[in-house]
Amino acid sequence: MKRVTIYGAGAVGGNVAVRLASAGVAEVSVVARGAHLAAIRERGLTLVQNDQRTTIRPMAATDDPADLPPQDLIIVTLKATSLPEAAPALAALRAPGAPVLFLINGIPWWWSHGLPAGHPASLVPMDLIDPDRALRDGLGADAALGGVIYSPNEVTAPGEITNRGHSRFLLGEPDGSLSPRLSAAVDLFAGAGIEVAARTDLRRDVFGKLVLNVSVNPLCALTGLTARQRLLEPGIRDLSRALIDEVIAVSHASGFPVADGLDVEALLDTAKVPDAGSSMLQDVLAGRPMEVDALLGQLQVLARDRQVATPALDGVLPLLQGLNRRVTRTG
Repeated sequence: MKRVTIYGAGAVGGNVAVRLASAGVAEVSVVARGAHLAAIRERGLTLVQNDQRTTIRPMAATDDPADLPPQDLIIVTLKATSLPEAAPALAALRAPGAPVLFLINGIPWWWSHGLPAGHPASLVPMDLIDPDRALRDGLGADAALGGVIYSPNEVTAPGEITNRGHSRFLLGEPDGSLSPRLSAAVDLFAGAGIEVAARTDLRRDVFGKLVLNVSVNPLCALTGLTARQRLLEPGIRDLSRALIDEVIAVSHASGFPVADGLDVEALLDTAKVPDAGSSMLQDVLAGRPMEVDALLGQLQVLARDRQVATPALDGVLPLLQGLNRRVTRTG
């Protein structure tokens, strides 16, 4: 049986860990920290979903990846802000040739890897995401599988994850191939009853998720409003639409268009948008760093590289950066 480690068993990672372990498709270990780790060690890791509670005992639960044997698959669900410092531990934890699946939000650090020679996106600097090339040089982009997450979860108590909606995961290789290791990862998720799909152009899916994240997350964080409440404020609703339009424009200019089939009106329909706080708002309330560069900063870099005007993004980004500095200084 495969040895699988969930590196960062918080909201999304905890969901995946419980579902893989409870299905018996892998020997699942988790890397966590603090009170959350203590609770997992004492009582196990619990997923609350549709009023049903599922508790598992991981093969191991640790805050030191060096405690674990080499792993056949590492699933990384850390915030983008924590990834570079984790690179050495991830490299040491891999079994020879084992993939590292990054289930993260925003522009991923491997973005410029695996593209055809001369593709304009292959030359865009990723300094905001991997400033010292710790991931590219220390882990190696060849190790990476990419993932896009549609799974609303929250750590509602130490050792407890609550899923608040439908979960779906899109997985892909940076070079767009349907490789054996991608197929194996997809089969692993599917074997646990997780909705999953292999993608051959994951960057399009990244932009598709950015349309949602960029138009919701920063505005909720800046105002304290829920996703639905922000749409009841006409000016904020207009700003949400402007951000959507800008992400779509950057996706087209970058060669990974997402507009086809995208229902923009549904994203702005209060009847279809949950009355829930965004992940960035949760970070603000908890005093945690926000993924400002992964969601907005690197997007601005892509826009400027392609000479796409983004006035809404350019206005929101410095406000969010200022809020992030205040939160991390006082949190």
